Amino acid sequence: MFLFSLLSAPNLRTGVQSVIHLAGLGKMRPNTVVMGFKNNWTDKRRIGEVVDYLGVINDVFELNYGLIILRMNEKQKKEFTVEKSEEEGDGESSSRDDDFIMNEDEYSKVKRSPSSKAATKEERASLTSPDNASAPASEEGRELQLLKIALKEKQRGTIDVWWLYDDGGLTVLIPYLLTLHRAWKNCKLRFFSADIRSKHELNPQGLRMANLLKKFRIDASCVEQTEGVNKKPSKESIDAFRRLPVGDELGDEPIEDQKVLRTIRIGELVRQNCSEDTSLVVISIPVPVTDVTTPLMYMSWLEVLSADLPPVLLVRGNQTNVLTFYS
Repeated sequence: MFLFSLLSAPNLRTGVQSVIHLAGLGKMRPNTVVMGFKNNWTDKRRIGEVVDYLGVINDVFELNYGLIILRMNEKQKKEFTVEKSEEEGDGESSSRDDDFIMNEDEYSKVKRSPSSKAATKEERASLTSPDNASAPASEEGRELQLLKIALKEKQRGTIDVWWLYDDGGLTVLIPYLLTLHRAWKNCKLRFFSADIRSKHELNPQGLRMANLLKKFRIDASCVEQTEGVNKKPSKESIDAFRRLPVGDELGDEPIEDQKVLRTIRIGELVRQNCSEDTSLVVISIPVPVTDVTTPLMYMSWLEVLSADLPPVLLVRGNQTNVLTFYS
């Protein structure tokens, strides 16, 4: 069961800043922030939320934390996970435990009962208006219902890892740790790399990466260097990018920014190499430049990298080495 603390903040960014500064103690402080993908970022009415979202990402990198963003649509959530209430009968729970993969280290969330919600409203009213103070809520009203979120079944197939930037190895470590868990142990790792700094792909690059993974004692079923990463993306992909909200910032001029074109191209390659057996995709993400990369531009990058895929982990380490090997 996870320990958690509640805090109050005027907005998401301020709240995350407080959590980052207060979490942990000494060497036990966390070094990675995990957050969900903002699926409704294309709604122009929520531009303020998008600005806060990118602000959180900028704060994470400036404070030298790693970042993991999970993207799943509602259909994938229903296919992958199931909720289990702790109030189920004890006789049924023992027979059902085998159906839930993550019983031992489940993700838990608190769900208040209706009476508890009413008690909370009364307490809030008494704080804002002393004249409305009421008697303390009963113990029954304070009971919490615990929901466990678990994977429906053990995953099979492959985990595709796109290690595009040297981020200290977090992009490699996370999928490797997943395969140690019984829910993912039947999945094989496929690694893809691309030399984004050179216009010429070098064939020995894949071999060097395979040797490096071997030194890290990471078993990979496939190591490939993707060719054509520096080619111009297709017209269809560029047009799809322009149809995103960032299109207003681009204007009618042709896109000449190489970072934008490369990101669109990488998204194409990820989808081309994704197979029916792919259960999860892990992708290194670029770091936004503070006060230069606009919120809509960065969200568009994340969109073209992770759209139309199985569940995706967008990962970027804090440049601190998390992988070691003994020579």
